[in-house]
Amino acid sequence: MQEEFDNLEEFTREDTENALPLGWLILFIGLIVFGIYYVYAYTPAFTGWSQEKALQESMQTQPK
Repeated sequence: MQEEFDNLEEFTREDTENALPLGWLILFIGLIVFGIYYVYAYTPAFTGWSQEKALQESMQTQPK
């Protein structure tokens, strides 16, 4: 009687054995896209932003 419950191989489906769920796949691709955007937006070599440049611009706009 115990032996009939131990055969888990008959309950697995071969067509979806190694497939990711759709939500995980969307999350994975979204994280890659967000990572590419984040690196581009917050890397000074790409955007040209720097603290020194921001300080110089703020000093020029302040009244003396």
